[in-house]
Order: sequence, then C-alpha cells, then structure tokens
Amino acid sequence: MTDSSGEAQGFLFSSEECGVAKEPVIISACLLGIPCRWHGRRASRRDALLERLKRRYVLVPLCPEQLGGMPTPRTSESLAQATGTDILDGKARLIAPETGQDVTEFHIVGARYTLELAQIIGAHKAYLKSGSPSCDRNGVTGETLRRAGIEVFAIG
Repeated sequence: MTDSSGEAQGFLFSSEECGVAKEPVIISACLLGIPCRWHGRRASRRDALLERLKRRYVLVPLCPEQLGGMPTPRTSESLAQATGTDILDGKARLIAPETGQDVTEFHIVGARYTLELAQIIGAHKAYLKSGSPSCDRNGVTGETLRRAGIEVFAIG
C-alpha cells in the first residue's frame, strides 16, 4: 500500500534511506588500526583501500589469533618455510621462539572460528594481513577459508 506521494506505508525507513544491501567481508582487525598484532601495535593503515572496501562491503573485523585464545601482545612465531597447508595437514607446527611452546592449536582454533563467523554472516571474501602465520593468504586462517571456497586477499 502506498500513500499519495507514492511511498510505501508501514516501513520505518524509506527506500532511499536504506540503500542497497552490501555484501559482508571478513577483514583482519589490525588493518583497520586496531592494535591486535602480535607486538600490540597497529599495522599500517591502508586508508585508500579501506575507503574503497567500505563503499562496496560491510567490513567485519576480527583477529584469528585472538579468536583462538592468544593474548595481545603474544609470541612472534612465523611460518618460516611452512605454509598454512602444511600446518592444517599436520606436516608442520608453529613454535613460539620466545618460549618454545607449540602454539599450533591456537592458530587452528582461530581459523575455525573465523570460518564459522564467515559462514554465519555469508561472507564470500576475506581481506587478511599478509606476513601473519594465521592471516596471510598462505597462513592457517587464509588456507582454512580458501578450502571452504572463500576468496582470500592478502594485504601488505
């Protein structure tokens, strides 16, 4: 039903106020300036890229390492010669150089939670921080998302 102006009655917002629904995407929280990286500092913001992404998508920030139970700041493990594929297939482990502790499971759990969130919100893309043992396109989370059919982009 419409009123004399042609607007639909019974809606809280007009069609102009609602706009077009945007697709949700996963984005590494550190890329938005949230200080959640391993050392507790912010990553370099990519303002021009973020503005383009914001115009097109709903950005859903998260930190897989924190989702997996790791604190910030935390240990500084890296993939070294391994990949997320190696980790997920049980061919390599992530060892914290500061403590010698095996932290592989934290990364795997964080990747699983990230995937669950992506599936819940219907995300088909993820923009992840490159160089991270979790977030990089070849990291544990990047590989977990790719295996599930989610397109992953690494941001330097």
